Amino acid sequence: MTTNRRRKLLVDPRFQVQMMLRLAGWSALATLITAGCITLFLLVADQRSPGDFFFVRPEAGSHPTIFKRTDIVLPALGVALAANLVLSVLFALFYSQRLAGPLYRMSQDMLKVSRGEPVRPFFQLRGSDELTGVAHAFDTLLKFLAEKGLLKGP
Repeated sequence: MTTNRRRKLLVDPRFQVQMMLRLAGWSALATLITAGCITLFLLVADQRSPGDFFFVRPEAGSHPTIFKRTDIVLPALGVALAANLVLSVLFALFYSQRLAGPLYRMSQDMLKVSRGEPVRPFFQLRGSDELTGVAHAFDTLLKFLAEKGLLKGP
């Protein structure tokens, strides 16, 4: 009985790191565009109705602290950007594993076929893997080659 556990997070490091960087880049770009729109909105709002906010601590004798709207929003946007980048990289890491695993196994089998080495004719994926259609087509090709006697069995 085989286990259905993934042993390595980085099955194909080059592919997976590239995917993580691209996803993080697009995520950062989207967050920065959103931050730019919100900052522009705040600047226009400050010009139309200038004003400051103040905060008074609940302790007796404390003085009010005065700050602008951007002092509230910009740190929150920075935290949102950081959280978005971390979540994007984690998502890309785990999702890319579901892509890289089947691609890696198929490429290894293709190399074996090209060298004339025996290959098992049934390509099995885990239930959570992506690319099931490609794997099915690969299986069909291997079965066809085996039926024609062009593929060495295991």
